[in-house]
Amino acid sequence: MPKSSFILYLFFLPWSVSSQTADFSFESSSPILCNPSTIKFTQISTGTPICFVWDFGNNTKGYEEELTVIYNTPGNYTVKLIAIYEDKTIEISKSVVINPAVLTTIDVDKDFICNPGTINLSAVTNGNIAGYTWDFGDSLGLVNTVSKDTVRNYANYGDYLVSVTAADITGCIGTASKLIKVMKLPMRSIITPTQGCIPARAILTNVVTVPQNDFVTSYNWDFGDGSPVTATTGNNVGHDYTAVGVYYPKVNVVTNEGCTNSYTYPPIAFGTPPVNEIAYARKTIVCGSDSAYFVAKATDANRYGWNFGDGNFLIFADTTAAHKYATLGTKTILVVPYYNGCPGIERSLDIEVVGVIAKFNYANSCINKKAFSFANNSLGNVSSYVWNFGDGSPEESTRNVTHTFPDTGQYVTSLTVTDAVTGCSDTYFETIYTAEPVLVNPDSSICRNSSTSFSILNNYTDSLATFSWNVGGKIIDSSAEQSIMIVADSLGIFNNFVVIKYGSQTCPDTVRLNYPLLVRGPDLKFDAPSPICLNTTTTLTNTSKPFNAEDSITLMYWNYGNSTSNDTIYQPLPFQYARAREYRVLLSATDITGCQDSLVQFVKVNSNPFLKVIPHSDTLCLGQADTLVVFASSNILWSPSNNLSCFDCDTVRAAPSSTTQYFVTATTEFNCSVRDSVLIKVFAPFTASAPATDLYICLNAQAKLDVNPKDKIIIWTPATGLSNPAIFNPTAAPPATTTYTANLADSVGCFTSSIDINVFIKSLPTVNAGPDKIVPYNSVYTITPTYSNNITQYSWTPSTLLSCNDCPTPTGTSFNSETYTIKVTSDSGCVAFDNITIFVECKNANLFMPSAFTPNNDNLNDTYYPITRGFKAIVRFAIYNRQGKLIYEARNFPPNSKSFGWDGNFKGESQAAGGYVYILEAFCEMGEKLSKKGSFLLLR
Repeated sequence: MPKSSFILYLFFLPWSVSSQTADFSFESSSPILCNPSTIKFTQISTGTPICFVWDFGNNTKGYEEELTVIYNTPGNYTVKLIAIYEDKTIEISKSVVINPAVLTTIDVDKDFICNPGTINLSAVTNGNIAGYTWDFGDSLGLVNTVSKDTVRNYANYGDYLVSVTAADITGCIGTASKLIKVMKLPMRSIITPTQGCIPARAILTNVVTVPQNDFVTSYNWDFGDGSPVTATTGNNVGHDYTAVGVYYPKVNVVTNEGCTNSYTYPPIAFGTPPVNEIAYARKTIVCGSDSAYFVAKATDANRYGWNFGDGNFLIFADTTAAHKYATLGTKTILVVPYYNGCPGIERSLDIEVVGVIAKFNYANSCINKKAFSFANNSLGNVSSYVWNFGDGSPEESTRNVTHTFPDTGQYVTSLTVTDAVTGCSDTYFETIYTAEPVLVNPDSSICRNSSTSFSILNNYTDSLATFSWNVGGKIIDSSAEQSIMIVADSLGIFNNFVVIKYGSQTCPDTVRLNYPLLVRGPDLKFDAPSPICLNTTTTLTNTSKPFNAEDSITLMYWNYGNSTSNDTIYQPLPFQYARAREYRVLLSATDITGCQDSLVQFVKVNSNPFLKVIPHSDTLCLGQADTLVVFASSNILWSPSNNLSCFDCDTVRAAPSSTTQYFVTATTEFNCSVRDSVLIKVFAPFTASAPATDLYICLNAQAKLDVNPKDKIIIWTPATGLSNPAIFNPTAAPPATTTYTANLADSVGCFTSSIDINVFIKSLPTVNAGPDKIVPYNSVYTITPTYSNNITQYSWTPSTLLSCNDCPTPTGTSFNSETYTIKVTSDSGCVAFDNITIFVECKNANLFMPSAFTPNNDNLNDTYYPITRGFKAIVRFAIYNRQGKLIYEARNFPPNSKSFGWDGNFKGESQAAGGYVYILEAFCEMGEKLSKKGSFLLLR
């Protein structure tokens, strides 16, 4: 079923979207729209529509952004444009008023007048006319009037082409013209009879053309015989002619409006029967070779009618007649005298035609066209035959003869026969033509589509000869030309000949060219698909080759008819045409000899149908139905058809049970098709679930919540203690036992589901390790934390210097400062932590400097550096020689760092053995700063 629905459907988006507005403009070459009117429509919609549907109100549809439409009938047309967006349509309508064309004719009181004078003219029009412009055809200029009626005076005879242009109030115009004649009354006349015997009654008729609304008031007849002029009101009259003579009748016509004209008839003649007739033959016996002569005379006769008795008739004024008979025997001749067409008495006479009448037929031999056979068919009692062949050869005297003529010439051959009894003889002549024609051509080979000439040399001289040419693949029959120029439009090797016909009694002569003519060039062939559909790949298959294998093709040129694609390759690449129409595909080629040729084929590209389905995608809750609308210019078909209200309708209801993509295909009468689709996502009910609905955590700990399915929208309540209440796996850290509810919904709000997850808070243990302690170096200490009564496990780190790592009150020895962490675990598995730091007492005694060192690279006492206990960092370590010069300094380094000690060198040179002074500044672990100086020995 054809699809042309223009119902407006709105899908999902409101009308008020300001970025999507349908609109169009239209314009015409004429500012005034009169039928027929051509209008160009252009869409100017906003928001980037994906396609358009036009209804121009005159049963014309369209689907382009810009279209030109012809309105042939006046009226008020509603033009609709539907702009189709991705998921909705917007329609706009505008009125186009086509004003009626002004239909104009000219009405006159008379379309010709027979004397100079006035004519009343009127313009007959439709519509509301604002004014008229007249051109009366008399070179006196244009006349503008507001009245449809006008009067014109024509002062001279002639033809005047009157035209008028009428313009209505809308500006539409109409023109008309009419030929006005100012002329004498046109007349023609009839008279019967025009001759005969008196008394004769002649009927004279006059046919006259008079102006409109005029009529003939009188016909004045002058019969030319001296009788009075007769006046009648009718156009015919009878008159009796009683005297012998030749008469010139005349009529004068007068009309009611005073027009006159005269007409003189061709002459008529009447007479009396001739008398005193005599008729005789000069010879009553004549030889068949001679003409017979006859004489007829009668008083008053001015014509004689002869019947010669052999089917020949003759009327003429001479009293003597001659006639030659073609047969022998007695002939009866009849003759009638006439006076002004009035016959006298018929007379008859007889003559005898005797002797012989010479005749012969001839034919040449088709094997030897110069050899002729002559068959005698003379009439009468022939006693002797004399054949003269006109070629100087001896005469022959047999009844039938054969004779061979010279090669070339024309020979008058005669047969003379004699009757010995009557002494009559007769001679019959025929011209015989002989020749040895030769067909010549200046070429041995030519390019196809080039011209070449053929000529006949040594031809027959018979001017009546005709030629049938078979040259260059062409057949040209019944030509009278002895040479011919042809365009060889067929490739091939042709044996050329001409057939010469020069008489029905001779064999045609076939003259052949003594060599074959080669018509060479590219043999162009290619296959082109047609018809095809728009956007279909066009593949041209070239099978061209040189006709003559040696003539390789050096250049090929393609033009595909779209003016943008030109190739010089042998096999064109597949391509697509951009518009639907018929394309002229041209292949031209040139071979190595310079021969060129071209081949044209036509590819018809049919339009694809317009097709658009909306919405392009949609969502449904299970159990609901959707309306799908197709805008198409051809028949459509849906697939799959399940859950559709119709499989070939442009508006269907779809109620799929699951997410489905529907396809719609539009197909034209030329089997061109396009396809569009709509994806309908169906949302079904669902149930929320969780891997675990009861979770246990310690106070201030976190729990990972998790629910399914995860392709939904989720909101957790309450949000307290959640890392994000809008994700499927938030982290929960509630201050107390809490029940969290996961509320799930699909994206379109069709269905919801919820589930609760309980987060239970377990009690925490408590531990206080006590205050930090400062103890002397190498002293024993005990750590005595305070614990809650629900503790079941203890864990100390580090445990290397403690008496135990899983007891509540460990002891240790203070070799260096250390921070200990106690981890306790309650009977519910919850843990708590606390720290205590044992500081080694910070004092000068714990800042030890050696009294000497030996930097001799024996890895024993090679470096001089501070050794500390209870210190956090060395701020400054400097060494001076005895002259008070600073020879080594290190700052801000960890205590007991050998790498920051002095190696006994200064600027790369070993220092002398002896005494040196050190200065030391250090920070205790408790934050105090201590300074110390002293001396030491460098031993070598």
